[in-house]
Amino acid sequence: MTPNQTPSDQNLLDATNRLQSYLDRHARGQEPMADAENLRQWLVDHADDFGAVMECDLKTCAKIVYDFSKDGDVVIGDKSDPAHQTAIMWQQLANANAPVGIGRYREDRVCYQSEQFKNDGEARSQHLGIDLFAPAGTPVFAPLDGIVHSFADNNLHLDYGPTIILQHSPEPNITFFTLYGHLSKESLDGLYPGKAFNKGDLVCRFGDFPINGDWIPHLHFQIIFDMLGREGDFFGAAKPSQWDIWSSICPNPNLILQMPENVEASREGA
Repeated sequence: MTPNQTPSDQNLLDATNRLQSYLDRHARGQEPMADAENLRQWLVDHADDFGAVMECDLKTCAKIVYDFSKDGDVVIGDKSDPAHQTAIMWQQLANANAPVGIGRYREDRVCYQSEQFKNDGEARSQHLGIDLFAPAGTPVFAPLDGIVHSFADNNLHLDYGPTIILQHSPEPNITFFTLYGHLSKESLDGLYPGKAFNKGDLVCRFGDFPINGDWIPHLHFQIIFDMLGREGDFFGAAKPSQWDIWSSICPNPNLILQMPENVEASREGA
């Protein structure tokens, strides 16, 4: 660290260098993040050890898996009316006797095509998390032991709203993070970095619009292998041209949620 650098400057520099290394590895035809395969395999090997994130059993309960890659009956984000769209979704879920709706991993979404999600002309439109749609106030539980890495109220329109990131270090040389976005403001009360949560503990609750970023009430759940120096926030979608890089950093969250339905969009987005 040079005399003119603060620790945050150094963290940002280190993260920038790591991201560049991922880009370089991908250009050589290698897995972008060298540790990703080992971390994914740990998640696969410990699938039976993870606890439920919601009160309903995502492994067995009825669901509607939504397709937000095109306009449909339910529209999220952009200029949609979240109250109107929430009413439509809740009726659809009630008709299906389903306690939860699902938004897919890898989905190339219409709602992320606005200027808010663009830089260099390409939108960050491909979803890095899985969305769980249920009423505001729905409790969320820790799927495994962890500590609070960071938290923030990302209160811009169509942002995460209140957000919590947990750090998990279950074994030596195994560290990863889980992100919980679109929460209630009360979910941030009493938090501090390092606060411990045991598997099954109540972590937070779903937020309501407009506090949750002005979305239909849902949880954005994401696994992150490298926080890239960020705190309380992380990229929730990737540029399609960089999908292989970002999916190495953020694998399919169904590795923890373990829903039997196909909750990953095809590479073409359908």
